[in-house]
Amino acid sequence: MPTEYPINGNDFNTNELISLINTEQYDKLEEAWLQIVESNNKNLQELLKVVDLLAKREEKRRAHDFLMTLIPYYKQKSLYQNVLAVLKRLLEYNAKEKGLAKEFAECYSSIYQNRPYAKVLVEKTGIETTSDIHGTIKKLEKYFYLDSGDYVYHKSWGVGQVVSFDVESEKLYINFEKKSNHSIAMDIAPDILQRLDKDDLLAMIYAQKDALNKMMKDDPIGLIKLTLNYFKGKASISNIKNRLISGVIPTEAWSKWWTNTKKLIKKDPYLKLTDGTPTTSFLEFRASPMTHHQEILEKLNRIKDTSKKIETAKKYFSEMKNTEVCKETLNEMENLFTKEVDKLHETNRSLAIECLLLLKEIQDYIEKEPAKSGSNVETYISSAENLSELVDKINILEYKKQILSLIKKVKPEKWPEEFISIFFITNANLWEYIIKELIAENKQHTLETISHKIFNQFNAYPEHYIWFCKNNMNGRYTELYRNIDPATMFNQLIELLNNLYFKIQKGRDGDLKTVSNKIKNLLEDKGTDYALGVLNDANAESIFDVVSSSKGLEDWFKVSIESVIKDRFPDIFGKTNLPTVDENKIYATKEGYEKKKGEFDHLMNVEFTENARDLGEAISRGDLRENAEYKAAREKQAMLVEKAERMKAELQKAVIIEPHSVRSDIISPGTKVTLKHKGKTELETYTLLGPWDVDIEKGIISYLSPVGKGLLNRSVGETVTIKLPDGESTYEIVKIEKVL
Repeated sequence: MPTEYPINGNDFNTNELISLINTEQYDKLEEAWLQIVESNNKNLQELLKVVDLLAKREEKRRAHDFLMTLIPYYKQKSLYQNVLAVLKRLLEYNAKEKGLAKEFAECYSSIYQNRPYAKVLVEKTGIETTSDIHGTIKKLEKYFYLDSGDYVYHKSWGVGQVVSFDVESEKLYINFEKKSNHSIAMDIAPDILQRLDKDDLLAMIYAQKDALNKMMKDDPIGLIKLTLNYFKGKASISNIKNRLISGVIPTEAWSKWWTNTKKLIKKDPYLKLTDGTPTTSFLEFRASPMTHHQEILEKLNRIKDTSKKIETAKKYFSEMKNTEVCKETLNEMENLFTKEVDKLHETNRSLAIECLLLLKEIQDYIEKEPAKSGSNVETYISSAENLSELVDKINILEYKKQILSLIKKVKPEKWPEEFISIFFITNANLWEYIIKELIAENKQHTLETISHKIFNQFNAYPEHYIWFCKNNMNGRYTELYRNIDPATMFNQLIELLNNLYFKIQKGRDGDLKTVSNKIKNLLEDKGTDYALGVLNDANAESIFDVVSSSKGLEDWFKVSIESVIKDRFPDIFGKTNLPTVDENKIYATKEGYEKKKGEFDHLMNVEFTENARDLGEAISRGDLRENAEYKAAREKQAMLVEKAERMKAELQKAVIIEPHSVRSDIISPGTKVTLKHKGKTELETYTLLGPWDVDIEKGIISYLSPVGKGLLNRSVGETVTIKLPDGESTYEIVKIEKVL
C-alpha cells in the first residue's frame, strides 16, 4: 500500500519532498509528486522550488519529467499562465526539447485568444521554426504587452489609451493627451511606455475625472489611497498635494480639503501619517491595520514634548469607555511616564510632578497600588525653595489644584502664607479656587492680606485688580471686601485705566490694550449701576472729578455718570442748569447703540470678507485691465471703506441715554411728549430718542429731527412753532414723561 504524504489545507508540505531529495529517496519522491499532481492542492511556485532543487542535484531528467506531468493538468484547467511558467522552466533545462516550440505557440495563442490578432502574431514570429526560441518569446511578449483599451504613460506625451493595432506593419496606435492616434512599433512599446491599471490615478485623471471629483467629495480616503498607490505606498504630503492639485483638486480648495481629510486619515487603521512640515511629513500604508492600542502608544513615543504627551494621555482617558479593555495600553503608559519622571527629576520638577499625578490617574484606572507617586509629589513640595514658582509652571489647572490640596497637607501651619504667594504669581484661573479655599477654612486674616495688597498696589497687579473689582460689582466673595471703600475702588479702577491710556499713547503697548479693554468692558457692563449705587454726599464730588478728568473713559460713560451726579447733588455745582445736548455727540439708548454696533460688526466681518473673496476670484481670472468683475469689486471695496469710516466715527461719538439723566419737567432725549396741534382736537404723542432708535410706527422720533429739535428743552404749557418741509405747525406741550 503506497505511503500517504501530508497535503494540508490549500497547500502541501514541500519540506517532506525536499527531505526526500536530500536523502536521495527518489522512488518515494516520485510517488509523493504524483499524489500532489492528482490533488487539487498545488502551489506552482512551491513545486518549482522542488524541481529546481532536483536540477541542482544533477537530476535534470527527473526534473524535466516532473514538469511534464504538470502541463496536462494546467491545460485541463485552462491555467495557461501556469503552463507558460512550466514551459519556460523546461526551456531552461533543454532548449532543443522536441515539440517545445509548438507548445509555446499553442500556449500564447490560448492566453491571448480574446485578441483577434493573437494567432497571426504567433505565426508571424515563426516560433515553431525558429532556432532562437528565447529571442522569439521575448518578441512575442513585447507584442502582447498592450491590448486595445489599455492605458499607458509616456514621460513626454503624458497619459494615453491604446485604440488599435496594425499587425501587418507591427504598430499600435495611441491617443495621448498631447498626441492623437500616435503610432508606435509594437516591439519598442514596452521599452518606452508604462502600462497603467484602469484604476491607476493617472489613468483616472485621463479618463474618469468625474469619478475622481466624486471621490474628492464623498470618499477622500479612497482618493488618498489611490494616490499612495501611485507613489508605491509612501509619499510626503508635499508630493501628494502637488500630484492632486495637478488635475484633481483645485489649488484654492486644497487647504480645506486636506484639513478635513487629515482627520479621517488619523482614524484609518491602514494609513500612517507622521507629523512635520509638508515636506517632512509622510503618509504611507501600514503592513497590517493598527489597533487603537498601537496608535496611542506610537503617538506618545513620537511626541518629544512631555507636556504634549500628558495632554495626549489625558485625551485618551477622556475617550476611554472600557478600562478593562484598555489595561494593556495603560500599563504601557505607566512605564512610559515612569521613565519621564526619572528623566525630569532634576531638570524640571514641575513637569515631573505632572507626570507623577498622571501616573496616579493611571494607577487608579488599573486599580493598582501607587508605587511612589503621591509620596514623591509631597517630597517635591516639602523640599521646594519656591513653591509659587513650582505651581505656576504646572500647565494643567486640575493638577495645580491637587498641588494646593497637598500643600495644605504637607504644610499645615504655613499653607495660608504659601497661598498668598501663589495667588500673586499664578494666572486668573487659580484665583477663584484659592479664595474659595480660604473662605472655606475661615482664614479671614489671609483674605484681608490679599485684599489690601491688590487694593493698595493696583498699578502693580492690574489683572488682579480688574478681577477684584469685577467680583465686587457682581456681589461675590463679600469676605474679601470687608474693609474696602467701594467709591475708592471705583476711582482707582478709572485711575488704572488712565495710566494704561497714557502708556499706550507713549507707544508702550504689548498687552496693555487687552487689559485696557477689559476695564472698559467691565465699566460698560457694570460700571454705571455700580457707581450710582455707591454715590453719597461724601464721595459724589470725588467720583465726578475722577470721571470728568479721565482720558481713558468713553464719552458716553462720562456723560452718564456726570449727569446723574449733577441731578442728585445740585448743591455741589450750584444752580441746576437745563439738560444740554452736545451737538458733537450722538445720543442713543443702549439698545440703539448695540443695534448700530451690530451693523458695524456685520460690515467688518461679513461684507468686507465677501468683498475680499470676490476680489480674489476676480484677480485669479487675470488681465485686470479688462476685468469687469475686478473693477466692480474694487468699487464695492471703496464704498465699504467709506461706510466703515463713517460708522466708526459715529459710534465714537455715541453717548448712552441713562434713565437717571432724564427729567420729567424738561423735554430731552428719553422723554415722551404729548402735544396739541393748534386748530385740532386730537392729541399727538412722540417719544424722543436717538437716531438709531427711530421707529415711526411706534411714534419714536430722533431728537435730531425737525420736530425733535423744536421740542428740546421745552416745558409743559409752552407753545412752540416748528418748521416742517410742508410749512409751519404750532403745538401746545400738554404732558412730559420719562420713558427710560
